[in-house]
Amino acid sequence: MQASSKFIAEAAEKSRELQRRLSARLSRQSVSFSDELDIRSPELMPLICYPRFSESEYNDRIAEMESLGVTSISPGGRTTINGFRVAGKGHVGLVLRAKIGGKACALKIRRVDADRKSMDGEVRLHTMANDAGVGPRLEGHSKNLIAMEFVDGYSIIDWVKGATKDRLRKMARLVLEQCYSLDRAGLDHGELSRLNRHVIIVSDRPYIIDFESASTARKTSNVTAAAQSIFLHGAIAEIMVKRTLQTDREKALTALKTYKRDQTRTNFDAVLDSLPV
Repeated sequence: MQASSKFIAEAAEKSRELQRRLSARLSRQSVSFSDELDIRSPELMPLICYPRFSESEYNDRIAEMESLGVTSISPGGRTTINGFRVAGKGHVGLVLRAKIGGKACALKIRRVDADRKSMDGEVRLHTMANDAGVGPRLEGHSKNLIAMEFVDGYSIIDWVKGATKDRLRKMARLVLEQCYSLDRAGLDHGELSRLNRHVIIVSDRPYIIDFESASTARKTSNVTAAAQSIFLHGAIAEIMVKRTLQTDREKALTALKTYKRDQTRTNFDAVLDSLPV
């Protein structure tokens, strides 16, 4: 009976590993990039000035790209705009894979209809995150552009589907530690209740991305938002439960409530103790 149970467990683990590899392969295909285009390629014009083309805006942005050393842009990613695959699309900008000095980077281009006139505010907040040891490394910026380290990995929702329990525990703890660093820095990300869209995993290392909604004006809630997203509510939490990483909801919510009131290291450690990390 024990041998049979062991065989079933091993088979289940192999099945999850195969699923993870398939998911990883598909994910990499969706973010693989080729066919570099010169930044002045007509194909890029609607993206450089999205969603409404303006010749003066276009010329300004080309000049900004040249000042940052951007030489080319490549199609790739899960979102398609005008037949061109992009790495990301938000309310503020589009994210494309570009090259600076032969090195791949992520280039965020401000939308012409964005609710801000420049990327200066986001750059300041992104810099704060980097100073706290969080987020892709900022490489350069201008009025309409942010160049940063290109994080070539898997979305957290794809990654957790094939990860082992030990790897899930480690990932969750690393995410929460980064969130605590943001809380201590006084920087609220603002979108970590939707963690699946804002964390990328590279070689089991999580990266929190996209600081366009971040703020230093509101009370920080990074730890509380991420902990609930991973363990209590949503698709990631459901997967954690299936992997028998159940959470004592009452204990966790009590710890999170205490931490929210007083964000000390002691209270943060109590949050970790209340979760299966």
